[in-house]
Amino acid sequence: MVIILTGICVNLVVGGFFWHYRSAAGRPLHKNILQYLNYIIADLGNPPRLERARTLGRQASLQIYYEGADMSWTTAENFSDVYKAHWRDWSKNPLIRLGRYHGHHFLELSHDSGRFIFGLDKSLELDPERRRLVIVLLTLLTLILAGAFLSIRWILRPVRWLHEGVREVGRGNLKHRVPVKRSDELRALAEAFNDMTDRIRDMLHTKEQLMLDVSHELRSPITRMKVALEFLPEGQTKDSLKSDIAEMEAMINDILETARMHHLHGNLKRQLINLADHLKEILVDYAKQPPGVQAGEFPTGIELDVDPEQVKTVFQNILTNAVKFSDPDDKPVMISVIKQANFTVVRILDHGIGIPPDELPFIFEPFYRVDKSRSKRTGGYGLGLSLCKTIMEAHGGRIEVDSKPGVGTCVSLFFPQ
Repeated sequence: MVIILTGICVNLVVGGFFWHYRSAAGRPLHKNILQYLNYIIADLGNPPRLERARTLGRQASLQIYYEGADMSWTTAENFSDVYKAHWRDWSKNPLIRLGRYHGHHFLELSHDSGRFIFGLDKSLELDPERRRLVIVLLTLLTLILAGAFLSIRWILRPVRWLHEGVREVGRGNLKHRVPVKRSDELRALAEAFNDMTDRIRDMLHTKEQLMLDVSHELRSPITRMKVALEFLPEGQTKDSLKSDIAEMEAMINDILETARMHHLHGNLKRQLINLADHLKEILVDYAKQPPGVQAGEFPTGIELDVDPEQVKTVFQNILTNAVKFSDPDDKPVMISVIKQANFTVVRILDHGIGIPPDELPFIFEPFYRVDKSRSKRTGGYGLGLSLCKTIMEAHGGRIEVDSKPGVGTCVSLFFPQ
């Protein structure tokens, strides 16, 4: 935009100078003006002849208006601008007045034979040589500015690469690399960006590997604890320990399942399922859980190429959260199916407590919970939504959450067609 505006301004300035030069063509009339006009008037004869005035007008690019006692005439078809012109007296000669209207110059001379008004012909144009010069100059300026624009685009091309890299990393694609093809400061910036992406990927991989290793290592002591627990006498203590061990086992299984799904993109047990039938089978489990789940009109004949068990896990996690965080007296959880251009969208809408806006960006992080107390009453380990996101991405889809505190939450699951 800067280059375009600069080009427009430069061309306007150059064109303005030439226009000013052209408008100054009438200035020679100001020099020795009285003598020059007297020659013209004398050439017109007495009384002034219209035919001779037309001839002189064509030769000198002038329009001539005459008004005398017995007659009046004009060489112009329309001389109305004369009456609209702004007139002023010429200080060098009281018999002459100067007028101007929209860039046209007029001169009025009182003579013994009558009143004459001379004007520059509106058809006066630059001579062909000067016109070619203007065209060449404007063309060269345009080419120079176009070259500067293309050069700047080439210089700033790494910035576009960086912008694309930031967008890809923001989408979670940490394998994206910014091209490094230059030997200037932008090359150093691209290398720093790639290095930062590598570090982030290594940090996330280290965190996932740590969770996976710890989960594997915990399985053996938990198994030994379960065996030892069988030798304890029945009672409240034994029941409490069994509950804690079962909770730890469930958490470890969720961690291992999430880690497994991260590497399952090519190993999904895909098969065609009827979406409506699949959802109806799942909804049976929530029929007696207040506030209940109400199904909308499902489009018939929708088939998805998915892993049925993994997709069932996604639906169960979302529906369980929707029921759990709704009051028994709330409206039922609504589930609907919508067909779009490239996706089949399953929307699950509850009327529960909702999620604060500042919490939404983090709800898919492992172990993240909106309830910071992490009490057993609300249950869960903060792995459900993370697992759902991983499963949806493994199928080439995505999950979106829109929520307002006190109003409810809408979860949209996008399955590619």
